[in-house]
Amino acid sequence: MSRHALSPLFDPRSLITVSVRPLPLMASLPAELRARTTELRLDERQACVLPAELAQAAERPDLAVVAVPRDALRTTLETLAPARPRAVAVLTHEPSRDDNDFCRAWASAHDCVLLGPHSFGLQRPHAGLNASVHPLLGRSGRVALVTQSRSIMAVVMDWADDNRTGFSTVVSLGAEAALDVPRVLDFLVADARTDSIALYLEDVRDAREFMSAIRAAASVKPVVVLKAGHPGRERTSVRPLGTDDAAPALPAGPPSISPDMVFDAALRRAGAVRVRYFVQLFSAVKALGFAKLPSGRRIAVLANGSGPAQLALDQLGPGRPAMRAELGEDTRRQLAATLSANAWTDNPVVEFSAPDPQACARAVQAIVADAGVDGVLAVLSPDPEADMRAVAQALAATAPKAPKPVITCFMGDAAMRPLRRILDDAGSPSFRTPEAAVDAFGNLATYHYNQQLLLQTPPPEPPGQEPDLAGARILLDGARREGRLTLTEPESKALLAAFHIPVVQVLLARTPAEAVIAAQQIGFPVAIKIDSPDVVRKSAVRGVHLDIRNSTELVTAYHRMLANAHAAAPQAYIEGITVEAMAGPPGSAKVSMGVARDALFGPVIRFGSARSRSENPSNRSLELPPLNGFLARRLMERSPVWRYALADQLSPRAHDALEDVLVRISEIVCALPDIETIDIDPVMIDGDRVVAADTRITLTRETAGEADAGLGGYAHMAIHPYPARLVRHLQFKDGSPYTIRPIRPEDATPLQDFTRELSEHTRYMRFISFMRELSPRTLARYTQVDYHRELALVATIWEADPDHPGELRETVIGVARYLLNADGESAEYALVIGDAWQRRGLGIQLMTTLVDAARQQGLAVIEGVVLGNNRPMLALMDRLGFHIDMDPDDFSMRRVWLRLQSDGATAGGPAG
Repeated sequence: MSRHALSPLFDPRSLITVSVRPLPLMASLPAELRARTTELRLDERQACVLPAELAQAAERPDLAVVAVPRDALRTTLETLAPARPRAVAVLTHEPSRDDNDFCRAWASAHDCVLLGPHSFGLQRPHAGLNASVHPLLGRSGRVALVTQSRSIMAVVMDWADDNRTGFSTVVSLGAEAALDVPRVLDFLVADARTDSIALYLEDVRDAREFMSAIRAAASVKPVVVLKAGHPGRERTSVRPLGTDDAAPALPAGPPSISPDMVFDAALRRAGAVRVRYFVQLFSAVKALGFAKLPSGRRIAVLANGSGPAQLALDQLGPGRPAMRAELGEDTRRQLAATLSANAWTDNPVVEFSAPDPQACARAVQAIVADAGVDGVLAVLSPDPEADMRAVAQALAATAPKAPKPVITCFMGDAAMRPLRRILDDAGSPSFRTPEAAVDAFGNLATYHYNQQLLLQTPPPEPPGQEPDLAGARILLDGARREGRLTLTEPESKALLAAFHIPVVQVLLARTPAEAVIAAQQIGFPVAIKIDSPDVVRKSAVRGVHLDIRNSTELVTAYHRMLANAHAAAPQAYIEGITVEAMAGPPGSAKVSMGVARDALFGPVIRFGSARSRSENPSNRSLELPPLNGFLARRLMERSPVWRYALADQLSPRAHDALEDVLVRISEIVCALPDIETIDIDPVMIDGDRVVAADTRITLTRETAGEADAGLGGYAHMAIHPYPARLVRHLQFKDGSPYTIRPIRPEDATPLQDFTRELSEHTRYMRFISFMRELSPRTLARYTQVDYHRELALVATIWEADPDHPGELRETVIGVARYLLNADGESAEYALVIGDAWQRRGLGIQLMTTLVDAARQQGLAVIEGVVLGNNRPMLALMDRLGFHIDMDPDDFSMRRVWLRLQSDGATAGGPAG
């Protein structure tokens, strides 16, 4: 198995150190690696000499750790150049733009992974590697810490030394001249030593790459992010001196969309968890390192006093990450039999007598067994009449074995700190305050919720009717030809209608007579509104008149409205007025929906209360497109207007209709990158009927053109939609149908069944092992595909479901996939066909679809590794035009590759 591109940095087999004085590195290195380490010192001229055996060695050293003054950095790197280290960690203290540029160019010229400059370094405690400035090697653990700030790494390492918290990896990225957050996350996804990731972040430069990497990481390991700073801030830890390549600032736009809320939406959609405060990062790291993950957010509190219990309950609620659980009757009976007569046995469970160690353990076990509980928080305060050490030991024996997270809080310091360490040492997180403990559980629960969002792979098209894309593009082109970036009200509603969003019938009138004719066509009562591309808020210029019941009222309102608009906005161009049907009776429920553009993450869909009710951004919920029904429903449920008004008011059909409108707005965003903003306010809800009323749509200043449904397309979006264009319905020669389509998360069970049913021969030819099934982590990795960096296709058939007579199930009969290599220009493929479906032309159909997609993505080469005795696969590759070469490192293997581009501008062989 080939090494990861970052293995020389994180798992080096040989080392060079260059420094002014001895580094902490040597104190912790295992003997085998110390024997393969060369130490170099700078002399009084701030120079060093590279030993001849390193300069002339056939094998490249893995890692060079460079801890030198800024003035010596360039000469040091040039001295190291003949040795050709695969990775370099530059631990300079002072930042410098010139150093950043030099290091970037040097790393590229020497095919080297370069960490820094301005980095605090990295640690891999399990391997004894302390390639950092920190004097002590951290404890070994299962949490990786990635930080863009050298100071934050220093603080966390100092805290961890005192709190018995261990790490699999700690790395400070510094200026990110050649190594950034997405590449490190890619390494940690594959790192068997890492179970969870904590990330301190200030800068995001490429939203698509960031989202791609963090979604890939969070799909298999919990990721917690502490985000500091604001978009457009000139200086950050990555750019301490400021640079011209800073992340773009968000332009002035709708006040309801804040960059911070957009970042929240991005992390939520990525499946990661965001913490707000530095102290929360510690709680998150501690909980992720110890606790099991909950399947919900309902928490039960066990305490030895009502005061601590109330403090914990104050942190719970419907709008918070964790909420109070309701205990079942059976649980309460067990607690009553276990605790003293006066104990509270609902939630919180409070023991007023001196806590008995075994009774506390049995109480925890009873609460954990309750189906309505997702986790337990035991909050204990000092009690001179109890053996609190024995209580801690009893919980330490019980909590780690529980099937749900059990988090403890031993409040106090002098007497309670040693008790917290008993729990920590046993592998169960213990905290000093109820707030920190509840917050830790909230992070775990939020991770579970966000994982449900991550699992969604929405198609770019909503179900049902296809949108009229041609008609929609004609509307946009017409506005641009007239020099307008704002669609008229009729144009805006026509565009929504092209995507099958119900709209109020609207007609444009430029004279009183046209207004009367329009009203007669629509039918009284009607509403009239000013129509001007220069007026954003119609009500601000008294440009709305509702419930007009006859022609006399209409003409009077027409003249009054124009006079008011000219007086309020004398410079505005008035197109006329729009006449439209009343969307609903007085008192109808109203909401707003829309789209705004974030400078970094692109289009963002919002949902909230109608503008007439509130302009407060906190009354809006946000989500990144694309959406499906599940994501649209969660978007609505997160909004205050849903929780406090709509949840109990809407009919199921109205609920479904709102959901459908949000999905169709998402489709507009996917298909029309020229759309800058959409504002539908209000959306009227009348019984089961949902209809868009006032609508304003603006266009981007520069023409964006086609969305480009290729895998490299949708450049305006942070998340690549499901590539429905690749779905193909085909037939075998005997006429039986099958489908080739991109894989989805819900294919996990069929894919596992497919793997189990492969013969040992086929399984070995595919995996070069006799593995009988995929691990849960591998299964998630194979089905939760990021179409920005990979493609997985399944061939499926429908057949009778033996577990449900009379029903059909979709069965996987073949799989093909490719994953982009680190160079971004080539990809490695894999193919496996079920035994019963081999030699029926399925392999060539899957590979043809895969190769065509790779070619359309603009890749230069697709390649793979095939066992030399896998004659059917080699014959198939030969038939498809692949080159077949013997693997120079393993004569039993063959490297097969195909050049995808024919213009001569791409490389002609497999990636190195």
